[in-house]
Amino acid sequence: MCVLSMRSISAKRFSLFDTLECGQTFTWIREGEGYVNADMGQVIYVEQKGDRLYYETSSSEKVSLNRLFRLDDPLDEIQSEILRDGLMKQSIEFAPDLRIVRDPFFSCLVSFICSTCKNIPAIQMMMRNIRSELGPVYEFRGKMFHGLPAPERLAGMSLKGLEGLGLGYRAKYLKHSADVIARGDITEEALGDMTYLEAHDSLKTLSGVGDKVADCVCLFSLGFLEAFPIDVWIERTIQEHYDVFTESGKSYTKKSVAARSYFGRYGGYAQQYLYYYARSRGKGPTC
Repeated sequence: MCVLSMRSISAKRFSLFDTLECGQTFTWIREGEGYVNADMGQVIYVEQKGDRLYYETSSSEKVSLNRLFRLDDPLDEIQSEILRDGLMKQSIEFAPDLRIVRDPFFSCLVSFICSTCKNIPAIQMMMRNIRSELGPVYEFRGKMFHGLPAPERLAGMSLKGLEGLGLGYRAKYLKHSADVIARGDITEEALGDMTYLEAHDSLKTLSGVGDKVADCVCLFSLGFLEAFPIDVWIERTIQEHYDVFTESGKSYTKKSVAARSYFGRYGGYAQQYLYYYARSRGKGPTC
């Protein structure tokens, strides 16, 4: 796509590649020299040239890349606060311009429910199946793009139909959670008005949402930067390099409290730097 025909914004201290390839989002998909997002009621295409982001959309509806990529986060201050040791220094240096995303709530929720005991390619495949079979279709620059279906669409599907998308046991989780969201029993607006712990506990009432999935939604969609998702990569990294888990106890809750106490109000950034750096160094378990 020709950047000369696109709108652009300044994006200093930001790496589009590291931010979207570090494993925190399944909403943005690689397309040509950039990425597309079709989960927001339109198609958004973004690519980076130096310190500028060039973008184009399929409709006139406004979109804020500053919000989606948290470009206003004080990255220098964040990195200074979480810089506790040599491993964190190495992790930050590996991807110094990585930022936490703010993904659409339902898309983020669905993707991390799908993430249970699956690696990134498998999660991407499930999300692709859901979009292509059930989601809205947008024509953009001569191509067709599929977005994520609305909660009502997923809730109205039969369990067998969802299982046919390769979701396995996650199908019943998605159907139940989509029904709760469609009824308005849990909303993004209400969660955003809660404290982190309140939102975390509320999300856990959804089928298929445990501590880790709730933390992912809190961090990568709702903007609770203190959230610290703990998966096998983080578990292994913390066990090998820190004492905070050993001293705090074995439960997820105790580990979460220990990690948030150690890394502070920007624990989510610490988690993502550590996670991305750990993944870059070799293969690991899938769940």
